[in-house]
Amino acid sequence: DLASKLHKGYDFILDSGTAGDGNGRDANAADPGDWTNADECNTGESAANSSWHGTQVSGLVAAAGDNGIGMAGTGGRVMVLPVRVLGRCGGYDSDIIAGMRWAAGVSSSPVVNPNPAKVINVSLGSQGDCSFSYQDLTVELSAAKVTVVAAAGNDIGLAVGVPANCPGVIAVAGLRHDGTKAGYSSLGPEAAIAAPAGNCVNAHGLCLYPLLTTTNTGDTDPAENTYSDGYNASLGTSFASPIVAGTVALM
Repeated sequence: DLASKLHKGYDFILDSGTAGDGNGRDANAADPGDWTNADECNTGESAANSSWHGTQVSGLVAAAGDNGIGMAGTGGRVMVLPVRVLGRCGGYDSDIIAGMRWAAGVSSSPVVNPNPAKVINVSLGSQGDCSFSYQDLTVELSAAKVTVVAAAGNDIGLAVGVPANCPGVIAVAGLRHDGTKAGYSSLGPEAAIAAPAGNCVNAHGLCLYPLLTTTNTGDTDPAENTYSDGYNASLGTSFASPIVAGTVALM
């Protein structure tokens, strides 16, 4: 579903430990896995398997249609330019900003981007106000006529996160299967639109209303390519955002 839908991207994670691939920034945007050991990121946190977060996001934008397998992305024939900015235990604003500038083609560091994006999906975020660095970035991208779509966040009862709350960014909140706000979705005046984000209804067992998208079966390293389901659910505004980004790409 994604084999023919990806441009050659870039890995912008500077810290090799965060990158998890043994080096810093390089031309290989493939995800080696973001699994963590217990207490590796924060004291008291349990070990976690790799999320294949970027693979899930990419499928919702651009999984091939009319091919008899899996599902179809929102964006039809649109291509995805994968840019890695988060890894094990998260990442840094400096990598995110550098990756977004390169994706838009406003930066040629460290190499020229031959396929600059007109739409940038940002399925990540953190709490706080939009910093001056992000404000400068969104002004620059707007001047380049690049649309930025970002996840509002999954912080129950809290405000829209960064960079979704920055001026000019289309912040996407999450909806349940019946069209009401997903309980976990952040919300605030910066939210421009909402889209399906998946929800389970039940607290235990099979998730009843997940989103269907591309993923991988590997607990740590990449293994078999597959699709999410009720036992391996895709939930969150990270997945509402690419549905909107794919729609923007069609427009």
